[in-house]
Amino acid sequence: MTLKLITTSDLHLGRKSSGIPENAEQSSSKHTWSNVVKLCIDENVDALILAGDIVDRDNRYFEAIGPLQSGFEELKKAGIVVYMVAGNHDFDVLAQIAGNEKYDNVNLLGAGGIWELKKFSKGNNQIQLAGWSFPKSYIKEDPLFSFNNINIDPNYPAIGILHCDVYDQNSPYAPVNLNNLANKNVNAWILGHIHKPDILKDNNPFIFYPGSPHAFSAKEPGVHGAVLMEIDNNGRINTKTIQLSPVRYESIVVDVTNADDEITLRDKTTMALYDNANAMVDKLENVEFLVYDVHLEGVHSKIKELDKWTASLTDYDGKLDIGTKFLVRKVENFVKPAIENLEELAKQPSPEGLLAETILALQNGNDTEFLNEIKKEWEDNFKKVSGSGTYQPLQNVKNFNKIPDKDAKEYIIKECNRLLAELRMQQQES
Repeated sequence: MTLKLITTSDLHLGRKSSGIPENAEQSSSKHTWSNVVKLCIDENVDALILAGDIVDRDNRYFEAIGPLQSGFEELKKAGIVVYMVAGNHDFDVLAQIAGNEKYDNVNLLGAGGIWELKKFSKGNNQIQLAGWSFPKSYIKEDPLFSFNNINIDPNYPAIGILHCDVYDQNSPYAPVNLNNLANKNVNAWILGHIHKPDILKDNNPFIFYPGSPHAFSAKEPGVHGAVLMEIDNNGRINTKTIQLSPVRYESIVVDVTNADDEITLRDKTTMALYDNANAMVDKLENVEFLVYDVHLEGVHSKIKELDKWTASLTDYDGKLDIGTKFLVRKVENFVKPAIENLEELAKQPSPEGLLAETILALQNGNDTEFLNEIKKEWEDNFKKVSGSGTYQPLQNVKNFNKIPDKDAKEYIIKECNRLLAELRMQQQES
């Protein structure tokens, strides 16, 4: 016999998905919370485990509290116990909810930043759940330093639940070391904070981020759902990810090299979208909106015209036979000008040569006087924006003011290509 658990994290109740119609019910994470609850009941699980940031922010408390409490009520009626830890977003909110005697099936572990161990048993099966909750918004210390203060019984399987950052040891959100996690006396670690699902270690112990069950932006592509987890008395674990998010974000590359007019470009792009969407039909369970970022690539003599030809692509609204709608959020133009020898052009003392030299320098990781001037202007403008009053609440977050080198590089290359193509067009027309 085994115990069946559903686990997820970072639901951020109160937040909505970007890039889909604002009035769509599916844009709200409370829609997915209902699906999480329904999944628990349909699968007849024994417990639901939530690894923090269930509520987005305190100023969305009243928007989130109703759906969250309704879900807890349904789970209670179904005899399903909830174990959760608080993250950096809901460190105070979850403590208020867990303190409500009405929901005696809901357990907040590790309140106040103190590790806590609870036992759960059903029939002949028993597991231990060790959890730690954020006591405030920012925690720069590793919570594992105090983990050994709890007494885990080696005779029964144990699961650790923690909202933390494994990827950045300088993070202000409870940075932890993967090796330290692996050396603790538990069979599995369920982690929150990172929205992308990720398995960090597949056994002894099993360490993973289930990710957010609801995709919020194009920065969160791919499958988002909950993890069905089965664990027996020997600590053997089986897991299965179940797609729940009604919104899925993807990107697609379209080569427009031979698209010499608007009609050809439109047909080529829409066909690529339709083919890509149909190819993943088997992976779109519960997905009602498939949102694309389109990346134009290839070689073309009319780069500026491409922007005009694709301007209306964001109005595209397709639909698959299964009912999933697919639409375009953004079109990015990374097309290169039709130039046979960029290296030779870069040697010329002309505006075209300067642009070609800049493109090659960026591609090869080199510097030029002109490129350094552009980078300096980019850096000054970025600091001016990030230092404005709008972003003051974020200034204590480490690396917030770090210049996004990848973004700058992509932007400068794109603009250089566009300008180079325009100069070529002007020469051909004169």
